[in-house]
Amino acid sequence: MYYEVHRSAPKVLTRQMAGRYLAENVRIPKYMDIIANGAFQKRNVIQSVQFPSTLSRIGANAFYGCYFLRSVQLPEKLCELGMQAFADCQNLTTATLPASLPTLSRDVFKADRKLTSVSFYGDDGMRVIQPNAFCECTSLTDIALPDTVTEIGSRAFYRCKSLSSLHLPASIRKISVQAFYFCAFPELELPKSLEVLEDSAFFKCVNLAWIRLPENVRYIGK
Repeated sequence: MYYEVHRSAPKVLTRQMAGRYLAENVRIPKYMDIIANGAFQKRNVIQSVQFPSTLSRIGANAFYGCYFLRSVQLPEKLCELGMQAFADCQNLTTATLPASLPTLSRDVFKADRKLTSVSFYGDDGMRVIQPNAFCECTSLTDIALPDTVTEIGSRAFYRCKSLSSLHLPASIRKISVQAFYFCAFPELELPKSLEVLEDSAFFKCVNLAWIRLPENVRYIGK
């Protein structure tokens, strides 16, 4: 005898549904698994969002341009955070993220110019910071990346002109083109794991007076 097991489809909060939950303080229903692409894009009434612990995915542009959004704390079970999910949120000041996210997507916090604090919690698992992830986050002062990150994408911290404290984990292998262009740290010790340092990675870091390169770097760009 055979039994067929039916799994319920993931519950998706679409842009059409999002209007039901619009408020200054948004509470995403506990039964939602996914927030769809652009669900709350440019919904300027939003100041805070409470995410359910079971949420697994936030789509691209989900909260793009939410002008008055001030802080986000993402749930530990989140496994995908889409491109530009919180980009151009002009009053976002703090972001707390699960370190288990495999990838921090392209442009995810781009141009959040009041973002001062980014922290990670939980078990480490993040591997890649994709291009432009924190591009032009001009108020960001310090960041400590999860201990599993191996690659920092191009312009990931481009023009983060207040970034004066940076912790790079011992797992880093590649720092891409202009990754830290025009940042503010005065000194920097690159981890021994680093193998590739691409063009202009620290270009225009005018405060950088001291840097230590590991012996086993096999490529240093212009």
